[in-house]
Amino acid sequence: MNWFQTRELSSGVWLVAEPSHVNTWLVAGRERAVLLDTGLGIAPIRPVAEELTELPVSVLNTHAHFDHVGGNHEFEEIAIHELGAPGLQQEVSPALLADYLEYTRGLLAAAHEYRRTDRAFFHLLTPDSNPRPLPEGFDPPSWRIPASRATTTLRDGEKVDLGGRELTVLHTPGHSPDSICLLDERVGLLFAADAISTGPIYAQLPDSDLAAFATSTRRLADLAPDLRSVLVHHFGRVTVEPSFLGAVADAFETVLAGEPPSAAAKDCLGRDAREVRFGGFSILLPA
Repeated sequence: MNWFQTRELSSGVWLVAEPSHVNTWLVAGRERAVLLDTGLGIAPIRPVAEELTELPVSVLNTHAHFDHVGGNHEFEEIAIHELGAPGLQQEVSPALLADYLEYTRGLLAAAHEYRRTDRAFFHLLTPDSNPRPLPEGFDPPSWRIPASRATTTLRDGEKVDLGGRELTVLHTPGHSPDSICLLDERVGLLFAADAISTGPIYAQLPDSDLAAFATSTRRLADLAPDLRSVLVHHFGRVTVEPSFLGAVADAFETVLAGEPPSAAAKDCLGRDAREVRFGGFSILLPA
């Protein structure tokens, strides 16, 4: 299988996924296209995007974390919230990448039994969620995510004009200070980045802010009546109903008001955390 899974979800919107790792989104107007994040950098992503559209493609990062900027160095034009621009200018720590590869090895070791069980009983796996082996020719010890540089910085409320299609920048801190979501108001699509997830939502990071997360997710939930679909950036359910936003906002307010029961957990870098589980997702908190 190819490392990337691609498909067009609606007119001018393509999923470009690294299944079980990260979902990126290619969004095209009449004049140009933007790639919302560039994934892990395990395989080149620019040729994949350019196979899907003949328009010029630039990058719009939802935040500066390693799994969203891995292919930035392949592009000349990069936009990110102004708080995220300094983070792009540093090469990602090789030790962090080694920890993520350890997680990936565990994921791939479990994938065979996962597929067998799914075929026998559940029938839930799709190409969007089926883990792929690391691509041929990929050398784990030499994996690097080099520094990149923002050519444009963004603020809350700005419009990104693609020609006949606009994406509105929503600053949604919580997961990280620079986190943004993108809203296509005309067709009712919300690109929710790491503010919303169908698995663990990471609020345990050193720069995460639980109160800001609660405010941001409530802001997104308030948009639900005008949305057709929410597109997420991690795990196998790549789209969710707008009502899911309210469930996430309620969960953050519950945690903020007085912590409900939690269980010991680890994140994708092997770091200790506590997990509060809700229906269809969970919230990771600091250990």
